[in-house]
Amino acid sequence: MVSHPLDFQLQAGFYATPELLAVFDEKRKMNRWLQVEAALARAQAELGVIPAEAAREIGDRADLDHLDLELIKEGYRQSRNSLMPVIKALRAACRDDHGQYVHYGATTQDILDTGQVLELEEFLRILYRDLRAMENLLIDMSRAYRDTPMIGRTHGQQALPVTFGLKTAVWAGEVRRHIERLKSLYPRVTVGQLGGAVGTMAALGPRARETAQRTMELLGLQWRPPAWHTSRDNMAETACFCAILAGTMEKAANEIFLLSKTEVAELAEAPPGSMMSSTMPHKRNPVLCQRVAALARQIRSLAGAVLESMAHEHERDPRLLWSEWLAMPQIAIYTGTASDCLVRVLEGLIVSEGNMRKNLLLHKDMVMSEWLLFRLAPGMGRTRAQEKLHALLPRAGGENIGLRELLAGDEEIGPLLHAEDMEFLDHPERYTGLAAALVDDTLAEITAQRRNDPEVLRG
Repeated sequence: MVSHPLDFQLQAGFYATPELLAVFDEKRKMNRWLQVEAALARAQAELGVIPAEAAREIGDRADLDHLDLELIKEGYRQSRNSLMPVIKALRAACRDDHGQYVHYGATTQDILDTGQVLELEEFLRILYRDLRAMENLLIDMSRAYRDTPMIGRTHGQQALPVTFGLKTAVWAGEVRRHIERLKSLYPRVTVGQLGGAVGTMAALGPRARETAQRTMELLGLQWRPPAWHTSRDNMAETACFCAILAGTMEKAANEIFLLSKTEVAELAEAPPGSMMSSTMPHKRNPVLCQRVAALARQIRSLAGAVLESMAHEHERDPRLLWSEWLAMPQIAIYTGTASDCLVRVLEGLIVSEGNMRKNLLLHKDMVMSEWLLFRLAPGMGRTRAQEKLHALLPRAGGENIGLRELLAGDEEIGPLLHAEDMEFLDHPERYTGLAAALVDDTLAEITAQRRNDPEVLRG
């Protein structure tokens, strides 16, 4: 029986990708715990803490395929401990009394935290790959539409001309900063945990440091003292990073959603298999953009739960741990899924340059008011020019009188404007300032930073 949309089988893929679900699959989670136990046993055997035969036996049995799953299920029906039913099943599977060395000197939180780090490591590598793919698409779009004029909008209203390439370059700049954040975050997150019951490592014996270092080395992780049982700042940073990234993705998805409205029609979401309306065949619904927005809201909400889970009491506070452990997989799945959705949107995005130009000319020469203001300012002063334009522009809009006619007939403004000025009013596409150069600058900076990107993240 499944009840959460993440686990739906018939209506699968709405809020997760198969790849991300596999990362956080229950059996893979438990096998990561077993992987940590096997690494701990091997490290202890190498250091002479436990018999080598015991470590080999534990390593051979540390997989759910070798354990009694019914015993584990029954253990969870009877126990409230997050790990012990799995540990008991592993001990029972080991021959010749070697099971007594399973979980030797560790505490439950050590194993669960390190398992979470292993799955977050895999998630962050997937996210890094997808963000670089997103950045590639935005770079290509910024170059392709570097000079494509469109109307810029502020306060939801038409403002001044911009270029579509500048809009996508803004998105690309944000994605690049997220990639840099992720590269910085990754080594802080990929730190395992082996502190014992209260972080003193007492039960791990005199070779506790070497045991912890070797265990994490075998797992491909780092170890740093002291134990972070109650120091959840790296988990909170990961959650907040995902929330900030989700904000960028939602902004881009929302912009595409807005610009795809019928009355605007400058963009259209059209990835393979894009959603047509169930009853209105003329509609193409921006479903993936909507999904990004929905996921972003969940991510931000769950990130708040992880932040609140930082305020641990004493040396362990399961109330807050369980809250974090519940939230982190969802945050990761939702963030990775939103990234996947936005990549697919960008891959199939339809850009209507014709509609961009049509909307740019919707208010005709009215969108050139800023240019007019600064063109007139040297001759009559900025304040006076602003007063005059504030009086004339409403007349041009409300009395259906051409702006050029009003300008030419004004005794103060008319003498200041030449024929070429009047002609320029008909070409708002020329008034894009440094838009193209800013695209070039942004892409040059991104390209320089990309040279330092590893193909795969490493701690």
